[in-house]
Amino acid sequence: MISTCFSMFLEIQYSMSRHFSVFLNVLFILFQMNHCTIPQASQEDLLHSFKSYSDVAMFHYTVPKNVFRATWHFAAFMDDPTCQPRKVYIHLKVGSYPIITTNNGIFLSSVYNKHDDSIIVTTTTTYQSKNATIVPIYGPQSGDWFVAAYMSYWDERVQQQGLGHKCRYSIGTVALWSQIDNIENICIGCQMTLQTSTTTTYYKIYIPSGVWSFRLSVWNCNFLLHNLQDVHELCIEAMSLKGRALPIFNHLYPMKSKYLTTNASYTFTESSPYEDSYYYLLVVSKSVIEFSVKVDILGCPIRLTDISSTRKYIDTFLSFNSVTESNTKDVLKYEWSYEENNASRFYNRSKFYQKNEEYETDNECIQRYQLVRVKHMETFSTVYLLQRKELNSQLILTDSVPIMTQFDILPIIDIGGTLDIDVHLEVEKLPSAQSVLVTMCIQRGRIPKLGKLHSCQNETLSMNLSSLNKHDTNLLIVYPQPDTWYIIIYATCYNRNGKPVHCQYGKVSILMNIRIKKCVLSDQSPCGNHGVCQEIQKNILHYATCNCFKGYTGWDCTDISNTITAISSFMSAMLLILSNAFFIPAICIAIKRKLYAEGLVYLATMLFSSLYHACDQNGGQFCIAKYEVLQYNDFFSSILAFWVTLVAMAELPIDFVPLCHMTGVFVITFGVQVDRMCLISILAPLSMGIVIPIFTYIYRIVKSKKCKKPSRKILLGLLFAIAGLLLYSFIETEENYQYVHSVWHIVMAMSLIFLLPPARSKQTTSSRNIFVTNDGESSWSYKESYEIPTFTITDQENQTILSS
Repeated sequence: MISTCFSMFLEIQYSMSRHFSVFLNVLFILFQMNHCTIPQASQEDLLHSFKSYSDVAMFHYTVPKNVFRATWHFAAFMDDPTCQPRKVYIHLKVGSYPIITTNNGIFLSSVYNKHDDSIIVTTTTTYQSKNATIVPIYGPQSGDWFVAAYMSYWDERVQQQGLGHKCRYSIGTVALWSQIDNIENICIGCQMTLQTSTTTTYYKIYIPSGVWSFRLSVWNCNFLLHNLQDVHELCIEAMSLKGRALPIFNHLYPMKSKYLTTNASYTFTESSPYEDSYYYLLVVSKSVIEFSVKVDILGCPIRLTDISSTRKYIDTFLSFNSVTESNTKDVLKYEWSYEENNASRFYNRSKFYQKNEEYETDNECIQRYQLVRVKHMETFSTVYLLQRKELNSQLILTDSVPIMTQFDILPIIDIGGTLDIDVHLEVEKLPSAQSVLVTMCIQRGRIPKLGKLHSCQNETLSMNLSSLNKHDTNLLIVYPQPDTWYIIIYATCYNRNGKPVHCQYGKVSILMNIRIKKCVLSDQSPCGNHGVCQEIQKNILHYATCNCFKGYTGWDCTDISNTITAISSFMSAMLLILSNAFFIPAICIAIKRKLYAEGLVYLATMLFSSLYHACDQNGGQFCIAKYEVLQYNDFFSSILAFWVTLVAMAELPIDFVPLCHMTGVFVITFGVQVDRMCLISILAPLSMGIVIPIFTYIYRIVKSKKCKKPSRKILLGLLFAIAGLLLYSFIETEENYQYVHSVWHIVMAMSLIFLLPPARSKQTTSSRNIFVTNDGESSWSYKESYEIPTFTITDQENQTILSS
């Protein structure tokens, strides 16, 4: 079995990097397991320091059914031994993306974040695969699992690609499943005699939709092969029942599991089971035994009740009550008894309060509504509405029976957004002596358990509305897990003394708006005034997150713990923008020396750099165009400014200047478009541009046979340019970016002042001489010179008549 799995694994990891593939080969050979399936191996992904959720490396796995143990192995690498080792945080979560709270842990009061079942481990990057972080999970739920990895934040140096070695951090993962095969099925309503085959034996029970509760009875345990060494041995040493995952027997704490002797029996009761799911029974025995089991269920039929019929019942009640002044409960008794003839027993509130403390005998059914899923064209824009002649979100309530609604969150498609449950209470014609309290219990996968007097039990979420002081409430769930979500809603009326009474004449309804949206705040400002909602697409994974700026953090960019003052933020942005004003002297000098093309390029560089930094420093609030467009123009104009300066320094003949300028435009356009962040996109045009003045300088030395030393201004300009490049390449970090980059603007602008050539006293052109002879014929003569063109007219005696 191990050899077969190993051969399949080699094909999966063939394309992996050298370090990680060697690590996985050794890992898989040493890993022993009883049942093997094909492991899911992912190629290594890059690791980044955590500033926002967009920096997270995300992996996706699909855990098959009947898995006893899922084992994840993680190895974090760095590509050079001289790199600084970094701490790596790894989050594992079933169903949806992990909620990462490092530097992002402040939530709105309406955001539910108290319960997150993420598993968090840490590791450290190494150059070679010496150590691996192993995360075994026993009895995992089947389905989608997500792994998120990131490094802790540090002040990273802003380094141009290709200039020196930039440390590259990565992480590789592999997951292996230990699966249980051929699990025997227990049918519902059948009395079966089962026999164990091993010390640990699993059985499964399928619970369909519409099951309100079920009981599993175990009795009549007998030994088939008795261990004579211990006559007092338990028939069943331990047994456990669990939904959607295999239960695990803990040998360190065996008394927490249920045991059974030969003359005893035990009944498992699930009052709120997972619907449309498997439940697994674990039986542990040291001997070969047989025992009897039976599963009994209590079902409540799922009916997509038309809301219009409910409204008709309530309207009938209101008109009847206005005439007879009867009680709400008396009127509704007939209507619910009518439904009782066609279905199971319905909810009885007084009976429920008497029996619900242990919730083991509450078999009452309540009416449920399936919400219709309406998907819009945009991503994360799903809404859930009530089905009727026209879709709506209004529910009419009474104090006699609660109402249950349910809706489905789809895997992969919906989990990357935020589930928004917004409820508004409407009360009409209610007596002033009464008040209404509406309680909502919300739970995923199971029908919520209700407690006494508007309370929700266990881990269910709750929302409350009151006609006195709270007509609106809101609940946000970030990255909701896929499943069927249930909401139970019921109303209670109170008199002035605070005692519950039956609601008198009046209409109580709620507007329940349930939808999935991108980020946590409103559609107009999903991340408030200090962030933008960013959509991230990685293969099939798609999720949205807030990208905060100005030091703000949190899922909604409201955490001010790391923010800088408004004055500091404004000064930093203005420093980057106003530092471009140092291009004005270079523009004026270029125009004064009649270098108009150079002056135009300097002006464009100043404008595009100012617009780009205004957009970059304010999170897109002051962008007159797309961020990418402004960034492209900033890089292009900056490199072009150096190019035209080098061409001007060469003092070429006027005919060659446009040719050099256009050559530079094409070369720079290509380089910036390919990769504007790469060093080659800057060095390639600059290297070609430097050749022009150097070649011209050497040509003039050879032709004149005189060596002319460069002026001090040119040397000073080169010194400024070199100092600016050193600042840009080796000193600039994310923390000091606004200061160092502003100095870079100033230094490079000042270098242009000294590098521009002086004004030409004589233009370089082809001199044209015109001679007019005494016989009226004219002759043309051309010669190369650096003189102003001369025009001469002579008579027949070669006397000069006109000369200019």
